[in-house]
Amino acid sequence: MAAGAARGQREIRWGLPDVLVGLVVSWAAAVVVLVTVLAAMGLETGQATGTGSYVGRYGLNDVTAQPRSDPALPLWTLPVGQIGLWAGLGLTAVVAATFRGNGLRRDFGWSMRLKDVPIGLAVGVFAQIFVVWLIYAPFQQFFDFDVSEAARQITDRAATGGDIALVMLGVVVGAPIFEELFFRGLTLRAMERKWGAVAGVLVSSAVFGAVHFQPLQFPALMAFGIIAAVLARRYQRLGPAIWAHVGFNLLAVINLIWLA
Repeated sequence: MAAGAARGQREIRWGLPDVLVGLVVSWAAAVVVLVTVLAAMGLETGQATGTGSYVGRYGLNDVTAQPRSDPALPLWTLPVGQIGLWAGLGLTAVVAATFRGNGLRRDFGWSMRLKDVPIGLAVGVFAQIFVVWLIYAPFQQFFDFDVSEAARQITDRAATGGDIALVMLGVVVGAPIFEELFFRGLTLRAMERKWGAVAGVLVSSAVFGAVHFQPLQFPALMAFGIIAAVLARRYQRLGPAIWAHVGFNLLAVINLIWLA
């Protein structure tokens, strides 16, 4: 039985190069889609210095806390601008598993069970309420900062129910599915194969936190990445991690839009 199963599997040829390619392709696709949409809608982004000028100033200025010269864009541009990013992440994982491995389910744990919903949601809400608080509470006694400031600047632009619905769809549905497939599927397992379980969990979580380009939020994002990676390893499928991501993001959006 074991020998027959082994013969039915192809040699895994995906690895760290696929992760690097996925990150590069995803960000390039994000720039192309975002700039194309902005141009098609006739939206101005300030001083036009090239196709990447909007992404560079509007995104990186959040990181460096520099004032923007750009007018505030409609809130719907946030999830629309992520379409290219998610497409790149998802496509990379699909191509790697389909043509360089044994499929999404077998290689990356792409499956879900009904019990994953309450388990994942409970873990995600716990992480958002308690883990994030534990990380930042000691420092807030000595430093004056708002860890949610960058996100708050985005959600404060919510003008219509449609805007909020698009943000909810993107942050609570799109991000958990595509980011978990790439980071807890391809990235985690590629790094586990290369460096072992502990390093795979820690390094993949650090990459997950870093690619959000929010230094102040990096500790919380890395901590959640570790939690999601542990869930993926514990259950050997992505279902619990996806629902944890849903709970984590949903509580953050509710707090920023309706409770802040």
